[in-house]
Amino acid sequence: MQHHYLYEHRTRIKLLELGIDVGALNQHLQQLWDNRPRTPSFWRAPDDDSSTVQRFLRFHAEDGTVSARNYVGQIHFEGHMLHLLPKVFYPGEELPDTIPDDDPRLQAMHAHLFWWLSYAHKLRFPRSLATFSALPTNLLEVLILLFAQYTHELLSRTHYQHYQEVSEDLGTLRGHLNFGTYATYYATGQGHRLPCTFDSFQPDNRFNRILKYVAYQLLNHTKQTHTQQLLQEIHFQLDEVADQLAVLNDCDQVQLSPLFDDFRVVLDYCRLFLADSGPLAAHTEEVRVFAILLPTEVIFEEFIEGFIRTHLAAAFHVSAQTRDLYLATATPHQGKKTRYFQLRHDLLLSRLPAQEKTKPLVIDTKYKTLPVTASGSITPGSVAQADMYQLVSYALRRGTPYTHLFYPDSLRHPAADIPFNRLDYLVEDKLSGVSSSISVSAHRLPVTAPEAFVYNAITTTSISKAIHTQESILMSRLNTVLSAH
Repeated sequence: MQHHYLYEHRTRIKLLELGIDVGALNQHLQQLWDNRPRTPSFWRAPDDDSSTVQRFLRFHAEDGTVSARNYVGQIHFEGHMLHLLPKVFYPGEELPDTIPDDDPRLQAMHAHLFWWLSYAHKLRFPRSLATFSALPTNLLEVLILLFAQYTHELLSRTHYQHYQEVSEDLGTLRGHLNFGTYATYYATGQGHRLPCTFDSFQPDNRFNRILKYVAYQLLNHTKQTHTQQLLQEIHFQLDEVADQLAVLNDCDQVQLSPLFDDFRVVLDYCRLFLADSGPLAAHTEEVRVFAILLPTEVIFEEFIEGFIRTHLAAAFHVSAQTRDLYLATATPHQGKKTRYFQLRHDLLLSRLPAQEKTKPLVIDTKYKTLPVTASGSITPGSVAQADMYQLVSYALRRGTPYTHLFYPDSLRHPAADIPFNRLDYLVEDKLSGVSSSISVSAHRLPVTAPEAFVYNAITTTSISKAIHTQESILMSRLNTVLSAH
């Protein structure tokens, strides 16, 4: 297996020199793109809906190179593993092709991804930074670990049981009697046997068979000792369930009742692992291809939402993806008034306890690396004009002067000091008839922990400690930023 590393929009590799068929790889990625989920989800970036051409990699015909776009993860293609890494960790130089897959820098990067994903509200995974006893070295390991943690914790509380139609000979009537069989019994002197068909809560059902198969198969894909232990315990907890091969279509046959809503996350991850592009799809070992790819803007957005929900719940009511307003209305010729340009706030925060005079805060997350000056402050004018227009329209329609743009910092330029990593814009409002203005504040948030990447001192303990410290720093920064209004 040859490993190759690409930072989003930062580095390139020459495929032909590595022996990778450019056309075959592009065709494979296009097939993955065409078969991606048709509804917005964690695995699908909403801004990609209009594109018919795959947006995982960019192929540069002029020099035969390829670069990563706005997805992170890994693509396993015919003996090559392409690792797509977050741009915020770009160190200023490419990782060489000969880097071992247990390099501590990779562990630090994926420990960060584990931290960010553990706050993702849509995934509903337990947040446990203490699980760094064996750090993941790639995104697949991160996802398997999160899946194993969540499933193991869920099964320790309850097991999924489902009504199954069962036929048994009983001493008392249950359900309905199979009269044909009973007539035979009666004629042969076995009238005491009642052949009954009835519905029974059974652990041996389609969902548990899928789960048992996935857990067992993932044991062959993880090298992490802690993850292996969790998967083995999951498999043991499902000992009463029959062993059966599972495919993606089996997941579509499972209907979960509201009583077992927590198991929907497990089922979604089984779909991910069993999908045609997933690691458990039926490929030959000689020509194995699979891809685990996540849109980084969704990861960042979900992380910030989950972090605020967790740590600022006492101060704010948080609404995500609010879509109750439109920017404008129009009345076409001989038509009726129609609303256009639906607004979507990433986050809408209302202060608690609710007060009539307080205004909500509108927050939009942007997974972009803002340029900084030599002194480390945000470069003036670096905020995109389109982002400013977007926030001003949000403020006008929402009736609030307080809007924020949240950007990630980067390993090369960490957001250590608040004044250097904040840029405030004031937009004069001439429509209200009074002297007022709209505040648009851009912030680089401290979401990377430089101490985790000190190469000669990287250990499991040092990474865990660095991320714990970074969590406290981020909590303090958000408290300071949001409590000012």
